[in-house]
Amino acid sequence: MIGSTRVRFGLWLRMALAVALVALGQLVVVAFEFGVVTVMAALVLLWLERWLAVAFLGSLALTVLFVCWHLLAAATRRLYPSRTVSDRIAHDGVAGAVERAGEALLLSRTSGSRLRHLAVLAGVLVGSFAGFALAETIAWRSIVDPIHAAAVIGVLVVLSHLVWIGHGERTADAAALREVEDSVRVPERPTAELEERRVAVQARIDRLSQQAGVPSPAVRLGTSPTPTAATVGYRPDSSTIVVSQGLVDILDDRELDAVLAHELAHLQHWDAAVVTALSIPAAHADAQIERYNANPFVAVPAGLIIGLVNWCVAVVSRYREYVADRGAAALTGDPAALAAALETLDTELDRRPTNDLRERRSTAAFSIVPPPWEEHRFFDRTRRFVARRIFGSHPPTEKRIERLRSIVEGL
Repeated sequence: MIGSTRVRFGLWLRMALAVALVALGQLVVVAFEFGVVTVMAALVLLWLERWLAVAFLGSLALTVLFVCWHLLAAATRRLYPSRTVSDRIAHDGVAGAVERAGEALLLSRTSGSRLRHLAVLAGVLVGSFAGFALAETIAWRSIVDPIHAAAVIGVLVVLSHLVWIGHGERTADAAALREVEDSVRVPERPTAELEERRVAVQARIDRLSQQAGVPSPAVRLGTSPTPTAATVGYRPDSSTIVVSQGLVDILDDRELDAVLAHELAHLQHWDAAVVTALSIPAAHADAQIERYNANPFVAVPAGLIIGLVNWCVAVVSRYREYVADRGAAALTGDPAALAAALETLDTELDRRPTNDLRERRSTAAFSIVPPPWEEHRFFDRTRRFVARRIFGSHPPTEKRIERLRSIVEGL
């Protein structure tokens, strides 16, 4: 009971710290985006008539050039259907320059893209003229304060962006499921033997789910010989457990039940949803870096936010692995089986060829154990410390085994 209380207290303490830091990071990202959008909107609104006039003159000039170019191209194709303009010029220096222009004119074929481009230019031309005329006619500044309007636009843009990112993160489990299935080589049309083995694993999941009191997730079985078990899904009632054939082959019945119970514990505790919610500020900051083309003024603070959020996610993820281990031990009543399974999986992955492990490296965060470390020629210890200790999604397998064995000794 004391150990369970300590685990719960440690989990909530780390969760509270991670949520506070992530909330601070999200606040910084939102404030930064709000400031950028508000300043840009204010500049547009304060000089709205000038911007509309520039847009009108620019679109008018582009439209005239576009029409003249295609008229000239049509005339060139009519006068010189099978030769370029340079055929009529004897001077080699001039011929080279005219050759390129003539080829460009002859290649300007009539197509749907030309009509679309003309429609866009005409739309910008008419819209900018109508907007300029309306802005000049109506004294809109006496009705709407440009600064207040810019602030409202900033709030709306930030809120809509947050909703868009949150929705994308919430529905991203379909993409994650496809990625995990590809790494485990789940076939679209499984053989009769593979389907029979999948049904057997599904029966184990159904039994364990009934004991845990959670909805039974679907099971997908892949043909990969690399032992893998991964849970994908943000809601227990619509999740999937992906298992490789190598995992089923290498573990005995007790160990397989323990691994499946570990994955069910993740579902029962809504671990994927929690990690996803914590990851939203990093996704928001990454979107800002992409939006502003990695401008250093944006990329530096956004990069710091991404690093902070990823560290918070790693801290929570590592501790939730311990909690899932304890949940699996409580569900099966056999912590020694999970300890043996983790030891077997860790040893087997160390023996695997590097190519097999690289196939599943992008989905390692979903798996029960991380892939073995690939040594580097330079700064190997530093890289390992940063990748595994600071930003690693899994705690060391040795420590997990020690904790499970301490449970066995306490029974």
